Amino acid sequence: MSPHSNRVVELRIPSELGYEKIAREAVATVAHRLNFSREKIEDIKTAISEACTNAIRYGSGSDARMKVVVILTADEDKLDILIKDPGASGLPPVGIDIPDISGMVEGKHRLGGMGLYIIRELVDEAGFVEPTDGHEGNQFRMVIYRVDGDDNEPEVSASGIDNGGTPK
Repeated sequence: MSPHSNRVVELRIPSELGYEKIAREAVATVAHRLNFSREKIEDIKTAISEACTNAIRYGSGSDARMKVVVILTADEDKLDILIKDPGASGLPPVGIDIPDISGMVEGKHRLGGMGLYIIRELVDEAGFVEPTDGHEGNQFRMVIYRVDGDDNEPEVSASGIDNGGTPK
């Protein structure tokens, strides 16, 4: 990839479980081209699967007539992933909470609700963002930085989204 160039890949998948696998493989291919490690690519694949599954189930109500849009923007420093859904279930969650696994095991809390937390743990930045393109619905953004031999990854981006998904 030449310096200062961006590559953009846009996918439109039906809002039906199973199609998230297409997004997962597409993002893995892009991440491989960016020379991410195998371990990091597996993390990214898990994160994209979780995010697309949430968009399909909640943002589109599993209505295959609706579409989930996945936009991958790659440059020499990072992979930026934006997932758009129609927002069928209303406003997205405000924050990303640490799940109470003990409470789930004990039957005090419902099972599930761990996807956003898992995503946050696997990528450098994650959270819902305000649509800036006139899009109606939800937009969820994930950023994964390329770091060659350095574990000191940035915590906050210029957009002000930290690893917890909260605007700064």
